[in-house]
Amino acid sequence: MEPINWRFFLVMLRKRVPLREIVDELRDFDERFVLILHKHVAVLGWWCFINAAVGIPALLFTKGFWWYFMLMNLSWAGINFFIVFHMYEHTIMRRFTQGNIYKRFEVQRHVEKMLLFNVGLDAMYIFAGLYLITLARVPGMNYPELWAGFGWSVLVQGVYLLVNDNVFHWMHLVNFRKCRPYLENLIETQYMLSRHGL
Repeated sequence: MEPINWRFFLVMLRKRVPLREIVDELRDFDERFVLILHKHVAVLGWWCFINAAVGIPALLFTKGFWWYFMLMNLSWAGINFFIVFHMYEHTIMRRFTQGNIYKRFEVQRHVEKMLLFNVGLDAMYIFAGLYLITLARVPGMNYPELWAGFGWSVLVQGVYLLVNDNVFHWMHLVNFRKCRPYLENLIETQYMLSRHGL
């Protein structure tokens, strides 16, 4: 599997994920799992590009609330871009491409759990953003534009990530459920072989 490149972010957005088909063999599950993960990396990568493309010029021409808002968005772009590359390298390059069938299903379940954990973090980001916005409205609070700008940025990022992580968690869950007939057949075959001492 090739390392991630810039063309990847353009191509992956247009690829369709065939979630309606039932998986007949491990290869179908593998292809869909990797495609879903690639699409997730591409969508999150584009979110980073947009934040950076808007944020860098805005820092030069804005002041006050918008300057702080864009500064926090740029920080999020950097953090999310690090996550994009880590997710791609850790999940696909190191874990998924190595190991047998059970290891691959284990990696898929690991990704699902990771996304659920992220959903919890996203909810915390939303509450943190609301807290900062509320803090900015406290009478006599120092630097209200800073708290408001940071708060709205964290809120926007949290809402986006919450939707993003939920959608991709759902896609991974559907992919796993579609391979259930294959898994049941595999388990039944292994059980029959073990009963006959083979």
